[in-house]
Amino acid sequence: MSQAIVTIAYSDVAGFPAGSVVDHVAVSITNTTDSPPVSSTQNVAPGTGTVTFPNLDPGSYTYSISAQDASNSVYGTAVTGTFTISAPATVTLSIPATATVATA
Repeated sequence: MSQAIVTIAYSDVAGFPAGSVVDHVAVSITNTTDSPPVSSTQNVAPGTGTVTFPNLDPGSYTYSISAQDASNSVYGTAVTGTFTISAPATVTLSIPATATVATA
């Protein structure tokens, strides 16, 4: 079975309410082809520009990128999208590869 590596790129911009502190950015992907769906999440420091998920099987995926405080409360609205991996390891994103999340 062919596997792929997906790197999701995003950029940070100012815009959170005064006094808010972003602890981390949560980047999650879910293989919706699997039953039940299989998810993976990476929490990275604010300002990190890319997150890589290795060894992904072919299928349909969703992703979500959200800025969160230390209690995992989401600031604003998470950026979401879909992508498909088809054999042999071809990745197709349904929206631009760059998503935007806000930071303090």
